[in-house]
Amino acid sequence: MELLVATLAQMALGKDDDGPTRLRFISETIHNAPGLVNARLYRSTVPESYYFILTTWEDEDFWYKAQDRYNPKNLLRGSTGELLMASPEQWLMRYLWGYSRPSAQPAVAAAHLVTIRPDQAELVERSWIEGLRRQVTQPVVAFAFLAQGRNEDSAFMHDHSTSHNNKVAEDSENNYSSNFLNLLSWPGETQRKDFYADPDYKAISGFLRSVGVVRVLALEPL
Repeated sequence: MELLVATLAQMALGKDDDGPTRLRFISETIHNAPGLVNARLYRSTVPESYYFILTTWEDEDFWYKAQDRYNPKNLLRGSTGELLMASPEQWLMRYLWGYSRPSAQPAVAAAHLVTIRPDQAELVERSWIEGLRRQVTQPVVAFAFLAQGRNEDSAFMHDHSTSHNNKVAEDSENNYSSNFLNLLSWPGETQRKDFYADPDYKAISGFLRSVGVVRVLALEPL
């Protein structure tokens, strides 16, 4: 099963003039990784400066074999370490839902990162996917997906050397269920504003804020 790795780095304001160049170098490095399916790079400059890297791997085994040379978090530390506000965050995730309109070229994007209580995961998944399916019937979204997973530092996900007893499996599943990522792309700023003004978006956004912590990053593809 494909594994999505989402990596977020906050940059010090006024110190990332050559950041895009460094990020493209990281992208070129990652593209040599065995088992990489695709890589997407984004930048946010308002109100804070972030870099957001999405890499998809054929499965967990390829990802863990790539740790020494191709881990985006480590590459960011090595290439842009003096520009970072803090250590990058990284999530390991599974795709839940996806949408693409080939006729629309993504020009602007947004990442919605939501952390919830594990006991709310099933309800959030159902409600969010239902709302997204209703919204993408309108010709405003170019590309979108919803994924679920965990922060890499919260708990282990993959360990060949450990026997998983019931308690470990339960804890791992709970940690794995507590983070969601919704990436959305539009042809332009007008379409993004129309999406946010839609009653379906307002309804799911209000619901998510009632059950968890929501971060929204305005992005542009690199």
